[in-house]
Amino acid sequence: MSVYVSTSCLKGKSDVFDILDTYLKVGIVNVELGTGRQPVERLSTIKNYVCNFVVHHYFPPPRDAFIINLASQDKAVLARSKEQIKASIEFCHRYHSKLFTFHAGFRADPDSNFRFSTKGPIASYQAAFNTFVESVKEINAYAETRGVKLAVENNVLSENNIIEGKNQFFLLCEAIEFEQLWDQLQTSNVGLLLDVGHLRVTSTSLKYDKHAFIEKVKHKIFALHINDNNGRVDTHSAITKTSWCLEIIRRSNFMNIPIILESSNDSIEQIVEQIRLIDSLLPCDRAPEQLSYV
Repeated sequence: MSVYVSTSCLKGKSDVFDILDTYLKVGIVNVELGTGRQPVERLSTIKNYVCNFVVHHYFPPPRDAFIINLASQDKAVLARSKEQIKASIEFCHRYHSKLFTFHAGFRADPDSNFRFSTKGPIASYQAAFNTFVESVKEINAYAETRGVKLAVENNVLSENNIIEGKNQFFLLCEAIEFEQLWDQLQTSNVGLLLDVGHLRVTSTSLKYDKHAFIEKVKHKIFALHINDNNGRVDTHSAITKTSWCLEIIRRSNFMNIPIILESSNDSIEQIVEQIRLIDSLLPCDRAPEQLSYV
């Protein structure tokens, strides 16, 4: 059992190497490489960091930013999305990360500010889902040859993205969708990155039991994203002693998967405080061995 800290957590820094240097100073060596800016020519120096890495979605970022959509009906967007994901998998292989996690797809392509429009084309659910399945099959075939496991993150559906009482844009918000995905894929190499913050918001929006969701998919959860919110908006807030997700962390069936702290805009002191809170809940036989936190 290892507690990881996302590079998206730290306030005031965007250069991934500055973030890693700050983490290492307090003994954080288990890191999720997520958001972060760095020159491509410096990327190879990451091998100099004695860290355990998992890699998330948009890392390393491309030279020109775009929104990845593995369910896109636009051939150019789809091809570019798959190319970007494969580049991340190749990074995992090169730098010995065994897990790559990525976002589920969308029925429409959002703009650069991640806003969706009802005026543009919205694919049917089945067309988008089928495209996503085929994309993941292709990506997984690539990942398996490189010894990298994959996990799809559950999408977050906030109230501002509900149109006429319905989810018109997001795939993989409900447990049955993951069950259908796994039925189609027929592989043990693809699981779920359960973002508990996403689950809290989406379960509120769609009015389902978040605990029932977990029960249905628990056998395929490869990692946890830990953060908090008010149940309405995905704010990636810091966890506290009253956060509902702490009960999830205690579950014995998750003792061998990474717990990844993914709150945002925190000071290094706030990050350390949250990890100590997580540590205090873990049985002694699964507490992190490599984190010292000075």
